[in-house]
Amino acid sequence: MGKTIVALTHGRDLDGIASAAIIYRFSKIRNYKCRLYFSEPYNLGENLEKILLFEKVFDELVIADIGLNREISSVIINLLRRVKERNVLIKWFDHHIWDDDLAESIRKIVDLLKVDSRFCAAELVQINLLPRDSIARRIALLARDMDFWLKKDELSVKISKIIRSGNVSKNEIIEKLSEGIFWDKKFQEIYDKLSVFEKEIIEKALKNTETYYIKKLKVAFVKGKAPAGLIADTLAEKNYDIIVVISPTGKISLRRGKESINLVPIAKKLGGGGHPYAAGAMLNYNAIDRFLAKFFGIFRKKDKILKVIEETIIAKGEDNGSNTCN
Repeated sequence: MGKTIVALTHGRDLDGIASAAIIYRFSKIRNYKCRLYFSEPYNLGENLEKILLFEKVFDELVIADIGLNREISSVIINLLRRVKERNVLIKWFDHHIWDDDLAESIRKIVDLLKVDSRFCAAELVQINLLPRDSIARRIALLARDMDFWLKKDELSVKISKIIRSGNVSKNEIIEKLSEGIFWDKKFQEIYDKLSVFEKEIIEKALKNTETYYIKKLKVAFVKGKAPAGLIADTLAEKNYDIIVVISPTGKISLRRGKESINLVPIAKKLGGGGHPYAAGAMLNYNAIDRFLAKFFGIFRKKDKILKVIEETIIAKGEDNGSNTCN
């Protein structure tokens, strides 16, 4: 009987989907079964619980493009121990910034932990699972192009838009990428429709944007479900230093308008994480918070975000003329 690999990756961007596609390709090449699960960092515990509940027998767990939040680290450690009790091989690939003590705690449990911010997660998966596979390498390079905000390959931008649209299932995209199908007629038709609505999305987002000046930084506060990457490009052109997008669920997406800005310290203080150029967190929104945001456009706890930005700037000397938050 062949092995079963469970893949648990970030499912909202190209890096996570690309990581899953490479794991899926690796499984197919070896005639293994592959189960796909997706998670955000903040609900990693819930999804590990789900895997333990629904996957009675599996041989390997591969986690990719998901960082470890300190707030839930003890829960994750306990869950990983439960996975190991089933004699499951655990591999974790990530390129977010980890605290050394957390990395060491996880390294004592899993069989392989690769955390390296020089690469995107899909590259780490490809290097370790399929180092000589040309299709896996192509998938990884597309992920790098988008995740590091290089955008030198038009295809990475287009696939990312398809992923964000939700008009194609994650599993279908993963299946196609794993077979070396990077674009097809269906993708093109969806992309053409998306392009028509992009201007409307941007115009609506700009109407829901508030501007704040914190010390020497120009901060945009965008309320609603606007894709952070899409609106960030537009606001960066309007000389915003930091772009904050908050959804009615309390999800925060952070983007920078200048390369000198490091968003990681801000995201960490909000209980999240990410990269210098793109990060995020989740506010503890209750039912009333979500109701007010969705139906009245009242986003509570906004002041908390602005205060964290100000505190981070002051701590790093922005008020003394520095142009960084790192």
